[in-house]
Amino acid sequence: LMGAAGAGQNTKLTNQIVIASTLHGVVEGLIFAYKSGLNLEQIINVIGSGAATSFSLTVLGPRILKRDLGPGFYVEHFIKDMDLALAECRRMNLCLPGLALVRQFYESLVAPVSYTHLRAHETGRNLVCRLLLEKKK
Repeated sequence: LMGAAGAGQNTKLTNQIVIASTLHGVVEGLIFAYKSGLNLEQIINVIGSGAATSFSLTVLGPRILKRDLGPGFYVEHFIKDMDLALAECRRMNLCLPGLALVRQFYESLVAPVSYTHLRAHETGRNLVCRLLLEKKK
């Protein structure tokens, strides 16, 4: 449907590139809003009706707030897709520094966190959720 052989795969990789950066932006935006003392449900409703709207914000944002962190797509598979996209970029002599950077953030979601001031065996995913959802002190 998308063209010659390989076009479908590249369409999927394009989709994953866009989603990876968008979802990362949603999480960082929600963390910023939370630390600013804003009502996160209101934030999602307000910015979700403007230029920042996306599936990641309007569908996954409320799931994050409800602590519904069940996978819609496994992070490990997402990383694999980003690796495929980065390999294709190398083949095309194309540099996508945003993709390379956001891939590192997703890798941190599955890697154990080893900082001594954090809880033992806490993963980056748990840390992000805990920072986002913990009560203000």
